[in-house]
Amino acid sequence: MAPAPERQEAGPLIYVCVDYEAGDNPQGLDPCTLVEEIFSDNGADLIDHELPVVAAFDDPSIAMEAAVVGQWRVQREINDPNRKLRIGVHLGSLVEALAVLGCSNGNQIIFSGAVDVATGGALDARLMGQAQLWVDSEPTQLWLSTDSRPDIDGRPLRIPT
Repeated sequence: MAPAPERQEAGPLIYVCVDYEAGDNPQGLDPCTLVEEIFSDNGADLIDHELPVVAAFDDPSIAMEAAVVGQWRVQREINDPNRKLRIGVHLGSLVEALAVLGCSNGNQIIFSGAVDVATGGALDARLMGQAQLWVDSEPTQLWLSTDSRPDIDGRPLRIPT
């Protein structure tokens, strides 16, 4: 894994941060390998971090798609009721993305208003509210992804890339 990439000439990065709530006795495989594989297959740079998975994407639509697919596959392929993914997605800095992740609970994908704007409002989501997540800025709008995939493998992307 690499340190956080410095690619400001191409624009800000979209960070996807993954953690999980672990109950008493996790019963399935650790989901990190599966999530890392999905993110890498979608062009992400994996970042060495204390969290289980942190990735940087260039395209917000691809980042959200990878987050949804990752959560969907972990829920169905690993299916561990004692380990629930928490995912935070933000266009900006890694520190800000970690703050967005801090607003999520198990089996939730939370993303910032910056991601909503960057994807043209095309994501399936529910408005959560505004939160003051970082100092020296206005409150940011948070969204809860409501995207679900009954047939992930045969279905085209739901958002334009």
